[in-house]
Amino acid sequence: MIDKKAKTFKRTKYGDANFEYVEIFDSVEKAAEPSNKGEFVEVVVADIKWNHTKVKEHDGRDQKSSARVDGQTKKEK
Repeated sequence: MIDKKAKTFKRTKYGDANFEYVEIFDSVEKAAEPSNKGEFVEVVVADIKWNHTKVKEHDGRDQKSSARVDGQTKKEK
């Protein structure tokens, strides 16, 4: 039997980059506190370096959990 469903592939890229995240605050005291969130202005990304890429067949399901996380495997000694 031929599978008539079109195959799709998921590509995940891993890497490093430098970025600049700009926010606006209404006072210097709020801006000086790192835990405060201001009004978003922009993000500038530069110097992207790709470390590696993974490509695998994608079946449309969410594959964030693994058998180990779900408790579906037994650890044998």
